[in-house]
Amino acid sequence: MQPGIQRREFIRLCAQLGAAGTCGCLALRLGAAANAPGAPAAPKQLPALKDRAYCGLICGDWCALWRATRANDPAQKAKVHREWRWKEKFGVEYNPDTVFCWGCKAPGQPRNVAQLRCTVLKCSAGRGFESCLQCRKLAPCDKDLWKDYPDFHQKMVKLQQQYVAAEGLALS
Repeated sequence: MQPGIQRREFIRLCAQLGAAGTCGCLALRLGAAANAPGAPAAPKQLPALKDRAYCGLICGDWCALWRATRANDPAQKAKVHREWRWKEKFGVEYNPDTVFCWGCKAPGQPRNVAQLRCTVLKCSAGRGFESCLQCRKLAPCDKDLWKDYPDFHQKMVKLQQQYVAAEGLALS
């Protein structure tokens, strides 16, 4: 014991240090347990609506046309043109200069033929929404995109519910 510290003061300091050390160890252990297999997942923060396309999608590496556009890969663009049936849907012959996608919100970038005809994009942007996830009429919406891709529509309706629950999103 240091000279000048009374026994009671020494015991009090040791108790405080012991409690702080125990709390620190407990916090570390709880943090490790949260990352353990089978532990409940921490709630994920949802991306801002401004980071989503007008349909609610987040464009990115998962999209073959988005990747092909950035890589300027004519062979991949041709494959997407074929697989997505752009000739049948839009009457567009393959041309590497017209088969592209930068995303419907890419500033300063042109929109492709699908975006120019997208009724979801027109509706959402026309109503001043960042995304149709803000629209209270999303679930019953029967725009072409949702008719062509009903599973995607259902995913967006479920995503909208997550935004309402997690972010307190007020639907318009």
